[in-house]
Amino acid sequence: MLVIKGKGKVGYLTSSVPTPPTTVASYGVWEVENSTIMVWLINSMEPKIGRTYLFYKTTKEIWDSVQDMYSDLENSSQCFEIRSAIRTTKQGNLSVTEYFNILVELWHQIVLYCQLGMFN
Repeated sequence: MLVIKGKGKVGYLTSSVPTPPTTVASYGVWEVENSTIMVWLINSMEPKIGRTYLFYKTTKEIWDSVQDMYSDLENSSQCFEIRSAIRTTKQGNLSVTEYFNILVELWHQIVLYCQLGMFN
């Protein structure tokens, strides 16, 4: 996602950059950019997983399929594991910096994966 955002191509994932008709001049540019982003997505996957997406026609199709298949967002068992890790993490022999970074990472995960209502 960082690469795609950094290149200004998130619209290909969200459909805010729609597929133009093949008859318009801009179609060629769209096709090149769409293919490039598809390659970025597929190359970021494990080879066995990525191969299943080689025959999709658009970046949006790949993105939606991957989201449906692999998304952990709002996964209650994932949230439970993260909350448990936050409760049980101790500084022990870690430096303050190491301990702080572990906690910050766990808090970022809980914000990403869990709805605020799940904290109750």
